[in-house]
Amino acid sequence: MTNLAEDLRQAADAVALLGSSSADYEALPDAAVLAGQKKIAAARRLLDTRAAWMAGTIARRSRPELGHSGLAAQQGFLSPEALI
Repeated sequence: MTNLAEDLRQAADAVALLGSSSADYEALPDAAVLAGQKKIAAARRLLDTRAAWMAGTIARRSRPELGHSGLAAQQGFLSPEALI
């Protein structure tokens, strides 16, 4: 079974190893730039998955029938989209 949290940590670590500034990225050889782009895309996919899960949770906790007791309303937002 895949450990999704560990996958995210590993992806973030792989991106961090690329460097910590634009100068570091500029210094990478072409092959590392191409490999780095793949690493960033993989990390982004993992984060986007989690962002979708969180958006779904916020939407369910902010559904209209909850009125002012919904999560978004409690935080002063008119809709879950505005909160997100």
